[in-house]
Amino acid sequence: MREIIVKVPVEVDEELLEKLKKDMDVVVRLRVARELLLKEWDKRFAKSELTEEKCLELGREVNRTSLKAWKEKGLTE
Repeated sequence: MREIIVKVPVEVDEELLEKLKKDMDVVVRLRVARELLLKEWDKRFAKSELTEEKCLELGREVNRTSLKAWKEKGLTE
């Protein structure tokens, strides 16, 4: 596994440093997962005949429908 080094001021105490390490780990993992997923989607949909505009339209429709379902279940306001 690769390593990223982040420099923080020496004034940062150990407790905050540990929190920062956990936060950075989560951020990096999410970003890597997102990039890998986008790369996979690009491969899968490379031969699609859908336009970018149509894809965005469909995505917005999915978002609206999902939000409506979440509201009905009380999972969001």
